[in-house]
Amino acid sequence: MSGRVGAGLCLAGFVLVILAGILGTVQIVGTDAGLYHELQMSAGILGFAGISEEDLIRLDSALADCLRGDAGALAELDEIEVRGEMQPPFNETEQIHMEDCRRLFVLLRRVLTAAAVAGAAMLALGVRMCGERRRIRQAAWIAPLVLAIPLGAFAVWAAADFNSAFNFFHEMLFTNDLWLLNPRTDLLIRICPQSMFMNMGLRIGLMSLAWTLAVPLVATLITATKKERV
Repeated sequence: MSGRVGAGLCLAGFVLVILAGILGTVQIVGTDAGLYHELQMSAGILGFAGISEEDLIRLDSALADCLRGDAGALAELDEIEVRGEMQPPFNETEQIHMEDCRRLFVLLRRVLTAAAVAGAAMLALGVRMCGERRRIRQAAWIAPLVLAIPLGAFAVWAAADFNSAFNFFHEMLFTNDLWLLNPRTDLLIRICPQSMFMNMGLRIGLMSLAWTLAVPLVATLITATKKERV
């Protein structure tokens, strides 16, 4: 009986550890100002945005700082030249939306930490109770399948119709429609084209896949050293 309970705890622990890693990739990619700039320049947004590359770099740094938790990062920005006129870079709507995004990233980090701590604790207890290394390995390989169903379905949807998946994602995460920015009036949407989000999503997917496979592989290597009881 304790062996089955231990195997269940191992499975739950592996799921949480993998989930923590996936959330970690979102944190890494989503707050990488250098990546923003690389993808923006690849999309050739400067002319459409109406700003200089120097100002774009400053804005990207402020956006990344905001998502890392700095609530005043955008408010502290000086005026920049936009289409020949000096103005604050982001209007009230854009700043409120970015505050919503900042709060989501704060929540993400809290969930990440909770998942990592709970997952590690469950694994530690599960390994002690499981009894057989074979069960630990089985749990390690079943865990990715548990997450693959919802995450894989969303990934396929995004690959087939990114715009639809993108809109659904925002509708689920935000309680208002401030994310529906207007490119004629809102600089934020002009410097963050859809191709940027698509490439960031692809990078998150690839990094998450690598982590999801690495966890059971490492668990297999560790537990394969002995065949006796843990």
